[in-house]
Amino acid sequence: MPKPLPVGPESKGAAGLLLGALPALGALLTALTITGDIVGRMARNHPVTTLGAFGCATVAVFLGGIAAYGLQEGSLQERRALQLGLVVLGAALLLGVYAGVETWGDRTEPSITVTPRAGSGLVVTVSGSGLRSSDHLVVEVEQLLRGADAHGRPTWKRGQPLYGASLGPNGAGEIAHTVTLTLPAGDFDDLGARAWVGDEPKPCYGRGNTTGCVRVHIPRPQERPQLAVSWETFVKAPRLLVRLKARNLAQRPAHSMALRVYGLAAGQAPRPLAVWWLAPDADGKFDRRLAIVVGHAFSDVCVVASLTRREPGCPAAAEDGTVWALLAVPPLR
Repeated sequence: MPKPLPVGPESKGAAGLLLGALPALGALLTALTITGDIVGRMARNHPVTTLGAFGCATVAVFLGGIAAYGLQEGSLQERRALQLGLVVLGAALLLGVYAGVETWGDRTEPSITVTPRAGSGLVVTVSGSGLRSSDHLVVEVEQLLRGADAHGRPTWKRGQPLYGASLGPNGAGEIAHTVTLTLPAGDFDDLGARAWVGDEPKPCYGRGNTTGCVRVHIPRPQERPQLAVSWETFVKAPRLLVRLKARNLAQRPAHSMALRVYGLAAGQAPRPLAVWWLAPDADGKFDRRLAIVVGHAFSDVCVVASLTRREPGCPAAAEDGTVWALLAVPPLR
């Protein structure tokens, strides 16, 4: 009975090639500059192809071992095992090349973050990789309007745009962009930021995940007017000093402040001493200092400021957006 030999003279090279299938696949991936991190991306992004490549290489090693150590030299079974092993090895190499090239061409979804800062500041950071030289990453930041669907669940609609940009990649196909925004005046407190490459996707502020997307809640309640009044008595005629402050006043629709000073005397109707209709600055803030000469014809003065009434009375009813102060006129010295 002839003794099985490890490797015959004709099949030695083929069996050795099959036994080195895994190192051969590794050498091929290294030649494509595909190393540890990129192999991990291959496994994440193309799991079937990557598993097929390494699985076929493992089968090729197994067939090479059978042909070299388990089959009769020169037998039909040995030749078939070697032929099948070579086919499987070729499939492993082709799948490895395909998975590697596809991984190099992968374009990751852009990443976007929004970080509120003290006051009205907002920092938006967006990044992307794997971009072609002709790609552009589009960024949008916008106000969100809160609503509800038929089932009472919260929904958001796009409102006033706050920022937009179209960014191109660097030579490595990457984008890293940071911008600091100042929020406009107003009492809205929901903001959305999106980043995408290619066609504009559907809005993703609800339950969808179609693009790099973030929704942030920034509470900025409208502040009621802050009214401070005091007397300046070192002058000949008493003078009333008024300071009026407010912030986060909406500009759409615009809010203005009614400010009135009334002189009060017993048995007489209140007499307007000063009337203003004031607008906030571009940041939605009031900070006004005013002086009114009162004299001694009145026993008291009443100062009222209102965001809700154009002609507020004084004293005024208790309501949001209206404040008032009643002061006695200093006596003669």
